[in-house]
Order: sequence, then structure tokens, then C-alpha cells
Amino acid sequence: MKLKEEKILYSFEINLKKKVEEKVEKKKKRKNKETGKMEVVTSHETLEVEKEVPFNMIIRKPTRTQLEDGDMFYSLQLNKLIKLGLLTKAMLAKQYGSQGGVWTEKEQKIYADLVYKLHQKELEIQNFSILGDKDGLSKRQKTKLDKAIKELAEIRKSLTEYEMLQNSLFDHTADVKARNKAILWYLLHLTYFVEGEADDAPTEEMFEGDSFEERRASYQDKEDSDDELYMATIDKLSSIVTIWYISGVQSQDNIDNIIEEMKNEAELTEDDEELEEDLEEIEDEKEAAPEEEAVSGAK
Repeated sequence: MKLKEEKILYSFEINLKKKVEEKVEKKKKRKNKETGKMEVVTSHETLEVEKEVPFNMIIRKPTRTQLEDGDMFYSLQLNKLIKLGLLTKAMLAKQYGSQGGVWTEKEQKIYADLVYKLHQKELEIQNFSILGDKDGLSKRQKTKLDKAIKELAEIRKSLTEYEMLQNSLFDHTADVKARNKAILWYLLHLTYFVEGEADDAPTEEMFEGDSFEERRASYQDKEDSDDELYMATIDKLSSIVTIWYISGVQSQDNIDNIIEEMKNEAELTEDDEELEEDLEEIEDEKEAAPEEEAVSGAK
């Protein structure tokens, strides 16, 4: 089954060398027993050859049901991690602020407001899922649900940007670990590939299974066996799903723009580090110069 263009969030192509069976035409000269003349005889043989095969990697746009299931999965993971004793981001921010951390009272309020809005929006979406599948909702309810999902993506993006601007304290909180699990959930459910260029080439699931556990086992098997397609694409696939989940952008062009911005920021950071190293070397040389002069004068 070929996916329609409007159902694809992102796609890219990669070539891998594979051994494939190929029909080869061979021509030989043979003597015709009846006429006694030499004739060209054509035959076909099937040979195994190594050639580059294109793979079209596809990340599908999640359906409404998948979005609801993904949000429910996140909530279940969050509750599970809290019961195991991990703090939420809100708890940590409050604790950190009370101990005289770098956050001001104003910054704590901004963060608390974002966390509150996030939980309210998640609750609103979950209430819609109680009413049943989207097909059973009224036109007004569908419009409200679409708006709520869009707003949830915007809140998540604002929250993540704010955290990144502040510090890395939240890397080991229940919220972040649950978010990472949710990103994996979407990666396992949305990734497909098409092998070859034939028009009737099937669209196949990258990770097979009827449940999250089965798909994760497929993911683990590919990693353990160094599956060639998995190894060549998993970093890019993970990055794309992460960008989509955090930013909420819905087009390949917007995702590419974010990736380009991240590359530029990384290059600027490297340039800043090199400049700091150069300045440190200059300072070291300045400090060493008076000592060398003193030694020279003593001689």
C-alpha cells in the first residue's frame, strides 16, 4: 500500500548495497545443425549481483487516534515514574528556587504557568478521548479537539525552549523521561520504508508488532543485529520525530529549517570555543613573557 502525500510528515532516500537477483541476457554463436550456418542464440540467466538499492524512509503523520494513544502513553509513563520516586519538573523548579538557585521569582512563575497550561491542555484532550473515536464527535467537538492538540504542541515547544534557556537540571525528571518514552512510542508507530523504485513496491513498517512492547523488541533486535537499514537511518529518524514532537511543526520544510538552525547554532558554538581557546593561549603567552624577560635580564 502506497501512502498518500498528505499523510506523510517527512521522507528521505538512502541507498544501500544489497545482493539481488538479476536477469542477464547472454548472446552466443552456435552452429545450426540443420543448415550448418552460425547463428546468434539469445538466452537469459539469473545471476546474483551486488548493487545499490534505494530505500525511501517515511515518517507518517499520526492519526487522531494515535495522537490520543500517544498522550495517554505519556501520562501513564509519567505516573509510573512519579510512583518510583522521580520528581516532576515543577517539583524540582520549586525545590531549586527555595534553595536559592539561579531562577528568579518571576522566572519560576513563568515556568509554573507553562506547566499548568500543559496539564490543563492534556486533560482537555483526554476528556475528548473519553467520548470515543473522532468519527463519533460532532463537528464542533472535532474543531475544539484539533485546536487543543495544536495548542498543546505550542505549549510543549515553549516549555522546552524555556528549560533549555535556563539549565539542564530537568534531564532526569519524570517529565523528561516520560517525554523521551513518548517520542520512542511515536518513532516505533510512525516509521515506514519502501524498498526499490518499482511502482508496486509495498510500504512496510520499520518496526513490526501489535503493541508497544512488540515494536520495542523489534527495535532492539535491529540494534543488536546491526541491521544495515536501521544503523544507517535511526539517528535521522529519531531527530525528526523528536523535532516534530517538541515543536509541533507539521511540514518537511519546517522540520528542515529547524535542523538547519540547529546546525548553525552548533557551528557558532564551536567557533566560540575555538575563539576562547585562542584567547587563553594569548593570555598564557602574555603571562609567560615577563618571566622570560626576567630570566634574560638576570643573565
